[in-house]
Amino acid sequence: MAQQTYPSPSSGPAAPQYGPPAHAYGPPAPAYGPPAPAYGPPAPAYGSPPSGFGQPPVGPGLPPAGFGQPPAPRRRTGAVIGAIVAAVFLLGGLAVGAVMLFGTKILDSTEAEQLISQATEDQAGVAPTDVSCPSDIEAEAGATFSCTASLEGQPITFTVTQTDDDGNVEVASVNSFVDVATVEASLTEQLGEVAGVEVVSTCHVNGHSVLVDGVGTPIPCTVSNAEDASDSVEVAATVDEDGTVSYEVE
Repeated sequence: MAQQTYPSPSSGPAAPQYGPPAHAYGPPAPAYGPPAPAYGPPAPAYGSPPSGFGQPPVGPGLPPAGFGQPPAPRRRTGAVIGAIVAAVFLLGGLAVGAVMLFGTKILDSTEAEQLISQATEDQAGVAPTDVSCPSDIEAEAGATFSCTASLEGQPITFTVTQTDDDGNVEVASVNSFVDVATVEASLTEQLGEVAGVEVVSTCHVNGHSVLVDGVGTPIPCTVSNAEDASDSVEVAATVDEDGTVSYEVE
């Protein structure tokens, strides 16, 4: 009988396979049906959010300065209405000299009216009209009488006090006066600082340059961007007895 022979098993690692694996040709099979839902609450995000997250942009992204954001509801400044007595002015202590009619003990009402008119214009900057003082006032030290006038259509009254019996008098206004131009200047300074731009203020006071008895009374004004009149804000300005100008955004 012939002897059979068997091959010996190979020892060691298999020979490496060279070249890329075979490609799977054609598109992958589509996955049918909706994706499986994620159950349960989302995982919490631990730690602080990154810098700037949820915060307004800083730098070039900011809107331009102006009244895009309303200014502070109310601001105050010092006594800035430059005038006669502090901010709001009273025409007081005006020594208008002797107003005696020559050779009599009767005051010269016409001369008194002229002196009152000139003194008012010198201090208020506006000449009054229709100044009227009573006639036939006898000279008497310490005696008083009243004179009336109109200032830009606003009635005003003066108290005249005789300082002696020789016709020397002093005049004091019964009314207070507010200088509109200085109110506007104060608003321009305050709101220009708030808005960060140059502004122009205009108060709507029927063309008056001086307001009679304007202390404590709201004054309607418009403050506008000097380069863009459509960028504006309406405010009510108020002047207190010390001449302090404050405002409230309307």
